[in-house]
Amino acid sequence: MQRLIIVSLTWLSCLNLLSPARAATPTDAAPPAPPRGALYQVSDGRHTLLLFGTIHVGAPDFYPLEPKLQQALAVAPALALELDPQNSAAMQSAVQRYAVYPAGQQLLDQLDPALRERTRTTLQRFGMTPDNVQQLRPWMLAMALTVQEYVRHGYRTDLAVDSHLAATVRAHGGKVIELESADRQMGLFSKLTPAQQAQFLSDTLQELDDADLTRKLDRLVAAWRRADSADFAAALQEMQQDESFASRFAVQTLLRERNPGLAAGIAGLLRQQDKAVAAIGILHLVGPGSVPVLLEKQGLQVRQLY
Repeated sequence: MQRLIIVSLTWLSCLNLLSPARAATPTDAAPPAPPRGALYQVSDGRHTLLLFGTIHVGAPDFYPLEPKLQQALAVAPALALELDPQNSAAMQSAVQRYAVYPAGQQLLDQLDPALRERTRTTLQRFGMTPDNVQQLRPWMLAMALTVQEYVRHGYRTDLAVDSHLAATVRAHGGKVIELESADRQMGLFSKLTPAQQAQFLSDTLQELDDADLTRKLDRLVAAWRRADSADFAAALQEMQQDESFASRFAVQTLLRERNPGLAAGIAGLLRQQDKAVAAIGILHLVGPGSVPVLLEKQGLQVRQLY
């Protein structure tokens, strides 16, 4: 099961705003970088836009990005991201609205005895105590543990690709546009009932216990490093065949329901601005209902460059 990985690569932009953004600085001596992620060219016959597939974690060796993308970023008048990495105030507000319990309610009190004990055991393994997380709703704890799992494997949210792209564009005075909002992303989880939130946490704890998790994490990040869209498509297909609640929620809500809005925002930017860049989680770029497919259905010319 790769639900934890898929959700992370798709949605972690929301959680990245909770950590200080620190983009990597490429060195002049670095050799030309190979293609990473996925890159599409989108055109309406008048304007052209580059659409890049990101992951929402990072590592120093992710950078520099390949020359074609770097050159486009260096002159792009605008960059469209799911969320602006600098908009931490909106994130903090959304966290308070959707991700924490009101005063008088605590996380462990909402869980059945078996899940409560599994949660305590996992927290101990991560060097955390229940007091650290008692105000978090179960889904938010699941995502926080996902972040910690990436950190344990050497990946960093402060080097997330989104932050690097935003810093590059802002360096020459370009603007950063949000395709969604923290409130919108956090609000997706408000659809979950208390029982579903507990199941989401349970599924996450199960995956964190998977002895093969390290290999799975490295496989997906390696696929991004070498621009292997086929590997991401295979991972998405595997998740679509997984009958767990968390996988169904990730496919339906975190991918399918968001893709039309992302496509509409990108198409709107293309109509208004030439030579802009848009960057979204790479899993939004694969599959029959992907953003590139939706853009083509709007009559736009879409070509995958790598």
